[in-house]
Amino acid sequence: MIRILDAFEKLLRQRAYATIKISDIATESSTGAGSIYARFDGKRSILLAVHARLRERVRQYYRSLFDPMTAAGEGIEGAVERITRGMLAWHKQNEAIIKTSLILDDPDIYQGISTSFRPYSAQLSLLLRARKPSLSEHEAMTAAIAIHQITIATLQQRAIFGGISPIGHELTDHDLVEVIVAAALGQLDRKN
Repeated sequence: MIRILDAFEKLLRQRAYATIKISDIATESSTGAGSIYARFDGKRSILLAVHARLRERVRQYYRSLFDPMTAAGEGIEGAVERITRGMLAWHKQNEAIIKTSLILDDPDIYQGISTSFRPYSAQLSLLLRARKPSLSEHEAMTAAIAIHQITIATLQQRAIFGGISPIGHELTDHDLVEVIVAAALGQLDRKN
């Protein structure tokens, strides 16, 4: 099963989902098509399994990224920038799988994404309060949710559209991080 998931993930990094056939996965995984069908209903069920595995990896990665004790001496702007850079790096590394998952418009995948990010809003809230103790719990949580929504929406748009910018001007990674950080910090300044 792991060979099948590894093979499908590798193929997704190289080609579009629609062009991948079960026979391609069988060849790449050194497994017969019958063995694949014995474990999965088809490509969609393999994608769901790959996506579940990706969510587990993101949980481990984000756990340390959002830990309020990580780089405890950094200011709030530094923390938000570090997190934004970390999220951008994760999205770039896994862009092919993220793009495929989003384009398929699969409710199971969307629910999985939503569920996997929920705990990190609470963790980000704790991090914000640790860096800015004057924030109330409500203000920190409201800002954390908004920061997450801004960042995830921006990174998902980038994964789907790549170099196509809705304003006709693609941002470098550095500029993108600066824009997200500015928008995120703006959430901390607004009245909640």
